[in-house]
Amino acid sequence: MAYIKDEEINAIRERADIVDIISDYLSLKQRGKNFLAVCPFHDDHSPSLVVSRERQMFNCFTCRTGGNVFTFVMKYENVGFVEAVKIIADKVGYNLNISDYQDFSSVNKEDYDIMEFTKKYYLNNLFTEQGIKARKYLQDRGIDESIIKEFNIGLALSNKDTLYKLLNGKKYNADKIADLGLINKVGLDIYDVFTNRIMIPIEDLKGQVVGFTGRIYNNETDTAKYMNTRETDIFKKGHILFNYHNARNSIREEKCIIVVEGNMDAIKVSASGIKNVVALMGVAMSKEQIDVLKKLKVPVILMLDNDQAGLDATVKNGEMLLHSGVDTRVVRLTDAKDPDEYIRLKGVDALKDNIKHALKYIDFKLEYLKNNKNLNNMEDLIIYVQEVISSLNNTDDLTKELVISKISKDYEIDAEILRQKLKNTPDETKKVEKTEAKAANKPKLSKYQIAVSKILFSMMCDPTYITVYKNRLGYFKEKKERMLASEIVYYNTVHNNINIADFITFIMSQEELYSYVNEIISENNNTVVSLEEFNSCVDVVLNILKKDEIKELKEKIKHELDVNKQVELITRLTELKKEV
Repeated sequence: MAYIKDEEINAIRERADIVDIISDYLSLKQRGKNFLAVCPFHDDHSPSLVVSRERQMFNCFTCRTGGNVFTFVMKYENVGFVEAVKIIADKVGYNLNISDYQDFSSVNKEDYDIMEFTKKYYLNNLFTEQGIKARKYLQDRGIDESIIKEFNIGLALSNKDTLYKLLNGKKYNADKIADLGLINKVGLDIYDVFTNRIMIPIEDLKGQVVGFTGRIYNNETDTAKYMNTRETDIFKKGHILFNYHNARNSIREEKCIIVVEGNMDAIKVSASGIKNVVALMGVAMSKEQIDVLKKLKVPVILMLDNDQAGLDATVKNGEMLLHSGVDTRVVRLTDAKDPDEYIRLKGVDALKDNIKHALKYIDFKLEYLKNNKNLNNMEDLIIYVQEVISSLNNTDDLTKELVISKISKDYEIDAEILRQKLKNTPDETKKVEKTEAKAANKPKLSKYQIAVSKILFSMMCDPTYITVYKNRLGYFKEKKERMLASEIVYYNTVHNNINIADFITFIMSQEELYSYVNEIISENNNTVVSLEEFNSCVDVVLNILKKDEIKELKEKIKHELDVNKQVELITRLTELKKEV
């Protein structure tokens, strides 16, 4: 795993203005010293994410997500710390030398190593003499060498156990290889799962190879056209959006994302120059995939296969996306079964024109609901109107009014009746929003907690407050408070200075304390108190600590049998009462 020196990390953070970096991802509006944006980390409908240029930090006051520029990129891009540093270094033009970078979890490092080796093995096979037919097949499909290398497309040879022998020769355990879905074990016999197939690596959101899709290419009819790696510890279909890692930059540039069904569709669409495309691992979207799409804060264009299954999936996925607050649009390609075939039949320009004129989901839904209905028949018309009204719950007020006006005009129905019908239709979205709002309510902090929060926040921002803390206080009641204070003092001692943006990087690896730092940031509204107020907060904490000690002394006095010790305790109790 790559290692980056603290000096380089801090140098990159100093170059990377957090406002500039976050504005690449979100639309920021200045409010006084700070900047506001709609938070991408929860279902935010009004700006609750605050970005401070002065402190070089961000924080959401609703979901309490916060941190520095590295934290933001990690969460938004779904990447690890090292890769986030690399992304930001590229953005600010810092020459960061990380060779052979892979941000692997130590728990699954061997799994990823095996998958990476397998990918390279398959790719190498394609460019041997045995890969001539497979290369020709790909070229005939419009996939040239540059696309092959972009997607690391390879070839599984016809030999039954070549991959296994190579991996075994690298001292990888057969059970481990079998667990990853690369080999099968039947008694004493071991054979490769994939043979005589074109191999497409499947990467997770971080760009790590977690599985493969194998496609036949030599017109064999006695076997499945496509075969995927089965689910494993590192490969969960519902967590994957094929090509996401490659498409991220284009998604930001084009300000939309295109979703297709299959890997080959995504490859062909990308090869045609439309790079902001991802593919599902199946037709149904999972909650995890929707969360990733939602976080992008761009329109999602569903361009699924032109069959009944693709149509049904468009409706189902569209409803889920719309319910999650995602701007959803639809492209239905005519005269072709999928985007791959559409490009071959009608060309790239026709596909781009379809994407440019993608229908808003509600317009698509209005047409879809007419299927198998005779709207000249009163019974069918009533069913249609009821279905349309039910579909409006997840839409904004303007869309509701426009659709109601259209239905009213087209079918001569009083618009007020339609509005009343909509008003009486249960709105599941509002129920969810109320539940989320209730869950987001923060418990009221005690006087002690408020004082501690202000003390710790100020200490993270300015070493002057650390000196006051050490001279006047030096102790808190709760363990996490003491631990965080200790880390702040240690950081300042080592670096002879402190600022909150760099301290966040330092504390990030300590999950519990990092979470506590986020809470403190959220509670303090990026505001460092004056030295006078800081001392008042110290007084509050000291008095509460003394009151707690008074309670403890009273209990000890009750149970102390030694008269001399009892006198000592009473003397101390009297002193504390005077101080309080």
